[in-house]
Amino acid sequence: MLRHYTTIALRNLRKHRSFSIINIAGLTLGITCFTLIALYVQYELSFDQFHPDADRIYRVIQQRTHDSEDFSRTGGAHAVALQQEFPEFEEVVRVSQTPVEVQRLNNADAIRQEEEGFYFADSNFFRVFDFELLAGDAAPVLASPDAVVLTQSTAQRYFGDEDPLGQTIRVGDELALEVRGIMADTPGNSHLQLDFLASVAALKRMYHYQGEFTSYWWPWLWTYVKLSPNTSAEVVNQRMLAFNERYRQQSGGEENVPQLQPLTDIHLYANTTGDPTPGSSRTYVAILAAIALLILFIACINFTNLSLARSVQRTKEVGIRKAAGAARGVLVRQFLGESLLLSIIALVIGLLFSELMLPFFSELAQRPLAIDFGPQLSFWGALLAVVLVTGLLAGSYPAWVLSGVNAARVLKGQPGRPRGQSNLLQRSLIVFQFVASIALIAGTLIAYQQLNYLQEASLGFDQEQILTVEVPGGAEGEKIASLEQAFQRTAGVQQTSSVLERPGFGNGIGRVYEVEGMTQEPDEGSRVFRQHVGYDYFDLLDVPLVSGRTFSEASGTDDTAAVVLNERAVRQFGFTPETALGKRVRTYVYENGQTYGDLTGTVVGVVADYHGTSLREPIEPTVFMSSEGALSQYTNHLLIKTSGGDATLVRSVLERQWDTVFPNHYFEASFLDADLALRYEEEQRLGKIMLTFSILAILIACLGLYGLASYLAERRTKEIGIRKTLGASVQQLLLLFNKDFVRLILIAFVVAIPITYYAMNRWLQDFAYHIDIGVAVFAVAGLLCLVIALATVSYRSVQAALVNPVDALRDE
Repeated sequence: MLRHYTTIALRNLRKHRSFSIINIAGLTLGITCFTLIALYVQYELSFDQFHPDADRIYRVIQQRTHDSEDFSRTGGAHAVALQQEFPEFEEVVRVSQTPVEVQRLNNADAIRQEEEGFYFADSNFFRVFDFELLAGDAAPVLASPDAVVLTQSTAQRYFGDEDPLGQTIRVGDELALEVRGIMADTPGNSHLQLDFLASVAALKRMYHYQGEFTSYWWPWLWTYVKLSPNTSAEVVNQRMLAFNERYRQQSGGEENVPQLQPLTDIHLYANTTGDPTPGSSRTYVAILAAIALLILFIACINFTNLSLARSVQRTKEVGIRKAAGAARGVLVRQFLGESLLLSIIALVIGLLFSELMLPFFSELAQRPLAIDFGPQLSFWGALLAVVLVTGLLAGSYPAWVLSGVNAARVLKGQPGRPRGQSNLLQRSLIVFQFVASIALIAGTLIAYQQLNYLQEASLGFDQEQILTVEVPGGAEGEKIASLEQAFQRTAGVQQTSSVLERPGFGNGIGRVYEVEGMTQEPDEGSRVFRQHVGYDYFDLLDVPLVSGRTFSEASGTDDTAAVVLNERAVRQFGFTPETALGKRVRTYVYENGQTYGDLTGTVVGVVADYHGTSLREPIEPTVFMSSEGALSQYTNHLLIKTSGGDATLVRSVLERQWDTVFPNHYFEASFLDADLALRYEEEQRLGKIMLTFSILAILIACLGLYGLASYLAERRTKEIGIRKTLGASVQQLLLLFNKDFVRLILIAFVVAIPITYYAMNRWLQDFAYHIDIGVAVFAVAGLLCLVIALATVSYRSVQAALVNPVDALRDE
């Protein structure tokens, strides 16, 4: 019996070849798009899930009470206090990461390399995290101040085919570490990307730190805890509030509340600063998941609609088979079987296409994606279920409705069932299809507008032709000044300046300040950032001066006794740019009912606001202090304004001068505008993915429309012949075909506008500065969808309208 059903099904597919190809192609394309995006979404959600106890591992973050941004790091003494106060913590481990220069010793050809993945951790690190240690003993290695663990790929990079165990590397200028362990390469879906792992004792050696860490709150390392089984993180978080009260007097702890953050939430949590690796966003993942579902939804509607359209023509076949004695159950199984066969064929081809397209999509998404039928079994099961349900729904109309037609009425040429029901279902499916298409097009346009705004909006400072050079940590002020002077003498260099945080990458150090003559007492909600800059900083970046002056070497005291404010800080302190001049500013600390603070300096000028961080965040009030002379320890970068000549030549000259001052340190230079553009890489990637799949969604919709128009043209062949015989023109026939589709697309347009506006407006709220959604976006999306739909339908309609009326009237 199964062979009989299959034979009939294949015979019908061959008989209606074009219909079968269109139907299979649309669903295949939908399955391919859905699979690719779903693999990406699944990968993003899988971060840190590979640890067996991932559900019990948390990171201690510091929630800031005055804004929505949290510190991912804590102080070095925090872990000891937590271990003492919380018996619910099975393990507490500290982890730190810092870029260092590494060199293999005992090798004349070895060069120093800048390494970002150098981590330090307590000896119980491997009891919390399940990174596989291939050689060596974890606890002794991470307790020794002169040992290090390398990953397999790092060991291969430094030592080739030699046995790395027992070999020595130099870290920085002084620290020598012996390789005593090899671990497997860190999985790509880990927020900790380790290349090297040494002990906290080695970290102390590197910074010449004696004794135990004393700071509880100064954020410079990560603290992770593993909860005992059956321990509630919510209960622990409540107890953290009391813990905070006991330690709140340490280093500004009064404004930072420690809380537990699930390990598996770290990658997709966008509100923490200082994460070890760049994260993603739940919003972006949700948008892509919605796109995947929309595309699959469009493809399934197409499949159902075309199957529904084709089934209406099979009433005569049903009548003949029923007259020949076929039972209704036989017809039901036949129609359902044909629909399921089509959907299964589409699934198989779709998975093959997904495998072929995966390398290209992985490159676009910048993720190492792979199809794996083992760990992803639940995903494939869900996809199979969706496809089978689609096949059952698509075959349900002919199976249950047509199989119940009156055979005698059909054979007499009368309709076996009223057509209004199928027409209503078809129209509804077309509307749903175009709601999804219009929403995708409008969403993509809005995303691209926002992306262009982020890239083209003025940050309030000049970023063109500016090289940034990272200064070695702890470098002496005399060396920094000597290097800056050498840079200034270089041909092709216009100006140089030092800075703590590069513009666009950070506001500096957060502090509460007290200003002479303030109208209200400062509190933690009025935090101001402190940025250290060189004498020519504002001139180099072309930041406008509002009042007073900027720092000047001629004053003789600006490097220790002067401050410059931005406009936001002036307003927060309750002054105007003119009245703020000459006011004394000092840091403000409230402790044990007393206030105290060191004198910071006198306001000598006010500059215009500019974006110290990205456009996702508002401009913060900022106090600028000098990074010259006695305060040169606050220099992390040098800014070099070039004249726009041969950048490669200028860079090579600067590197030679660097080597004369810092011969043992890697020269790391990049252009500021290029680095700022990379800050929006996630949005750029999202925009490209949305554009790609929006085009594919429209293509799927057009396939369905073409198939539906073909069916309508075929069904109305005789009507077309009669109308042409009576004098109807091709234009009139086109209008006849298109008017129903226009009406349906207009309905879809009205439905899609509020849905898209709500969804995209919520996404834009993640940015402190964003575009306003205008009417033009929806008009373009609707018009584009209408033009594409009409072009598709008109192409098939013209073909039908150009048929010789004589041939059309002979058609049966």
